[in-house]
Formats: sequence, structure tokens, C-alpha cells
Amino acid sequence: MQRAARERIRTRNQHKRWLALARARGLPIPVLSANLFRKRLRVGGCGNARCWLCHGDKLSQRLTPQGRRAVARFTEAISDLDA
Repeated sequence: MQRAARERIRTRNQHKRWLALARARGLPIPVLSANLFRKRLRVGGCGNARCWLCHGDKLSQRLTPQGRRAVARFTEAISDLDA
């Protein structure tokens, strides 16, 4: 959570710049929350790194979607080597 706290201002400013650019070019603006961290992970929580309510996935060592994709690619690559 320390990194998310350090980069919260950067994330907010980047989101504001993107909205301004989209408005200037006349692009449709999808409704995205500004509290998404880089690599599409959600920023937030109570600040307690051992809180099961905010960090249950991390504490139970559940894989993120990115991690599940990486595992699938790895097993696929291993099966290709065997074949």
C-alpha cells in the first residue's frame, strides 16, 4: 500500500490529463473511476496492510487476473516444449 499511497497524486493527475485530452479531441469519455492504479489494480484500502477486508486477496495469496494469465501462459509454454 505504500506505493499506492505514494502514487495517488500521480494517478489522479494522469486521470485528469487523460480526461482533458479526450474532451479536447471530442472523444467519448467512458466512465472510469479515478482510483485505478497503474496496471489496472485498484487503489484504496484502510492503510492497514494486514486488514483482511481490504487485502483479503493478498493475504490469502489468491492470484490476480494478471497472475492467472501468467500461470496459464507458463503452463502452455511448458506443454509446447514437451510436444
